Amino acid sequence: MKKEDFDIEELTYEISILLEGVLYFAGVKKDKLKEAANLYVEMVDDILDKNPNLDGVDEVILVVKELKKINPNLFK
Repeated sequence: MKKEDFDIEELTYEISILLEGVLYFAGVKKDKLKEAANLYVEMVDDILDKNPNLDGVDEVILVVKELKKINPNLFK
C-alpha cells in the first residue's frame, strides 16, 4: 500500500490493534485487552521518562513488565 492510502485514523486503529496483540501474547486476558491497552498508553510516558536510555523494543518490553507488575489481575 502507498503512504497516501492511510490516514491518521486508520493508522491509529492499526496501532491499537497491534498493541492489543502484543498485550495478548504478553499474557493479558482477552477480555481485558482494551483496559490493558489504555493503561499502557497512560503509563508509557512516565516509565520512559524514568528510563531515558531505552529505545526500540526495549521500551515496549519494560512498559509491559511494569504493567504486569502493577496490574497482575489483567494477566492470565
